[in-house]
Order: sequence, then structure tokens, then C-alpha cells
Amino acid sequence: MRKRLLTLGLLVFGATALAFATDFAVIVHPSNPIRVTTLVELGKIFKGKTHMWPNERSITIVLRDPDSPGMKFVIEKILGGTVEEGKAILNDPSRKTTVPVVFVSSDEEVIKIVESSPGAIGVVDVYNITSGVKVIKIDDKQPFDPGYVLKGR
Repeated sequence: MRKRLLTLGLLVFGATALAFATDFAVIVHPSNPIRVTTLVELGKIFKGKTHMWPNERSITIVLRDPDSPGMKFVIEKILGGTVEEGKAILNDPSRKTTVPVVFVSSDEEVIKIVESSPGAIGVVDVYNITSGVKVIKIDDKQPFDPGYVLKGR
């Protein structure tokens, strides 16, 4: 009986750990000329300091709810501060005229918006990527490469 409880406990712990061990990818519309960026440049986009792509399209950020565990991780990594500081930056009302942020409830919604908006950039779980979007490298690394910055915990 004790062995069963231990096994059950490990299964439950393992499932919980997997729920937060997500690898993320930064996605853009396939027509976007960007193929690679740096974490610093990505931070500038998220902070609203860079508001146009090289092809002169306005940038729109599409993210899941910033209070979800995965997005907290992404916000900390990209913005380099606490989650609360990151949420304040992303929710700043003045962003509407620079780099607007659209919050949605699922990766599928992020992908749908990025697929239909040539200036959009989003962050999704790598296992939800479709052929309708393009994954960009961060610091010359793709998801699953050793040292990729958005590799989940």
C-alpha cells in the first residue's frame, strides 16, 4: 500500500511539474522579414521602444493572460524584471499609440491573430505552433536548442 501511495504521489508531482515545464516560441506572421532577434531587441519591442518592423509595419503584441504561470515566466525573461513590473509595462495605457498589447485566453487565439495580422508578434507553447506562423530565433537559438532563453522551468 505504501509503495502505491508513493507511486501515485510521484505521478501527481510529475503531472504538476509538467504543467509548468513549457518551452515557448516567439511567432510572427510568415510575411514578416524578421528571422532572428536578440533578447534585448525583444525586450525593446515588449517595452514599446521599438514599434515598427523593418518593413514599416506597426507591431502588435499578442499574449495569453499575464497572470498565467507560463506568461509570468515569459514576462520575467523578456522584460527582465518582476511579473508586476512587466504587467505594468504591458498594461500602460500610452502603449495604444506605440505598441499595443492584445491579451487572449489561449495559444490558439494567439496563433489565429498572428496568422491574420502581418505586424503581430506572439508567444506560444512550442507544441501549439502551426504552419500558419513563423518561429523566430532568439539570440541565434531556436526552441529546443541548448541555452534557448524561453525554455521553461
